[in-house]
Amino acid sequence: MWLKFLFFITLLFSNWLVAEEVPLRVVTEASYPPFESFNEHKQIVGFDIALTKALCQQIKRRCEFYHQPFDSLLDSVAAGNYDLAISALDITDARLEQVSFSQPYFENTAVYISHAGFELADFSVIAVQSGSSFQHFLRSQRPELLSISYPSYQLALANLSQGKIDAVFLDAAAAQYWLASHTGFVTQVEPKYPVGGLGIAVSKQNPSLLQQINHALTVLKNNGRYQSLYKHYFKQ
Repeated sequence: MWLKFLFFITLLFSNWLVAEEVPLRVVTEASYPPFESFNEHKQIVGFDIALTKALCQQIKRRCEFYHQPFDSLLDSVAAGNYDLAISALDITDARLEQVSFSQPYFENTAVYISHAGFELADFSVIAVQSGSSFQHFLRSQRPELLSISYPSYQLALANLSQGKIDAVFLDAAAAQYWLASHTGFVTQVEPKYPVGGLGIAVSKQNPSLLQQINHALTVLKNNGRYQSLYKHYFKQ
């Protein structure tokens, strides 16, 4: 009987060790600094990445990061191809039908970047990222504006610099980051866009992981680690 008991305990311990060694697969779209981007060594870096690493450390899991198009992130998590998606994702009712979200980790507002002197009434072509909540907003709430979808905001902002489009619609934090190194541009707040929060997407089939992530977020906010990361990436 003791041999059976020892075998059972050894099996449980072995399974626990295996679970601890399995890394969390985290997917993002790395072209949206300061939230996520590739550095000169082709590594994915940014606020979202640093925060996720801190969360993984808190729940004692390794994490691996993957890059793919923005409009496929939630499909991949829902299908179980990845454990988490973090990519400055707005928590919306439509997205909550597909995946679960953590508690908000960042409050966001939406702005237009345009050349100085342009007013909202002057805009005729506005760029948004394909699959983003900004794309959905413009099409449903601003049908009078022509919005064009881009695979990444870096391409959209490059086209804005070249005068090929009138404005880019995106998060205020990402806009301010870009404006710090580009002159002659201004931002305008979209008054109709609801102030919301960014969240980490988790499969609806994995409520235990969602609970761990939410608990870890609370711990990081309470121990000052979150605030330290925020000040580093947003210089406040």
